Amino acid sequence: MTFEFASKTAFAVILSALLAGCALYPAVQVAGGAMTGYDVMTTADKYLPRDSVEGGSLCIARDAQMERRLRERLELNDLHLSAHVIEAKAYLVGQVKSRNQADYAIRTAATVEGVRSVTCKFYPAPSARQAARDAAHDELLFKQLTERFGETKRLEGTDLRVEVVRSHAILLGRTRDYSQKTAALAIAEEMNGLADVIDYISVEAPKDTPVTNGSVAVK
Repeated sequence: MTFEFASKTAFAVILSALLAGCALYPAVQVAGGAMTGYDVMTTADKYLPRDSVEGGSLCIARDAQMERRLRERLELNDLHLSAHVIEAKAYLVGQVKSRNQADYAIRTAATVEGVRSVTCKFYPAPSARQAARDAAHDELLFKQLTERFGETKRLEGTDLRVEVVRSHAILLGRTRDYSQKTAALAIAEEMNGLADVIDYISVEAPKDTPVTNGSVAVK
């Protein structure tokens, strides 16, 4: 496969996902420093259909540091997206005006040292009037869902984050076991008003389970 053909193939795959409505970029393997658009493209193409890279877990303090740097970098580049870092994996959620803006957000996230993968859930940005209506509705749904999570004892000890974008609930974070993950998804799916529920919840590995650096999880 020539360089030009591979590049065009990767571009077509990701662009078709964005134009389909709700764009979910495949996770992008990140090596560490700044990366060019071509690096992001070829890596995403290389790892399709993989969407996560599993390795040793980093401490919460390290994740918090990377998350702060990622949010600062997005803000400095006028990218108004929600950003989370969980076990050195970056998650970008929000609305974008164009494919170029989506790519720019990915490249920006890739410059954060220590981030091993970038997963994005982007939705097309609506008109200003529609955006105001959506924001008010999303805020209400967010409040209802987080209150339901807080009311149940089944989710004690979890690290769950909630994002609501245009009535789509995106759940991120960690649970101690699969029963907690199932409970969180069930609570969200039973709530009226949500268009769908996107699952980015990971389950903590048992403490006695050895971790192999560099192993790849494939959906």
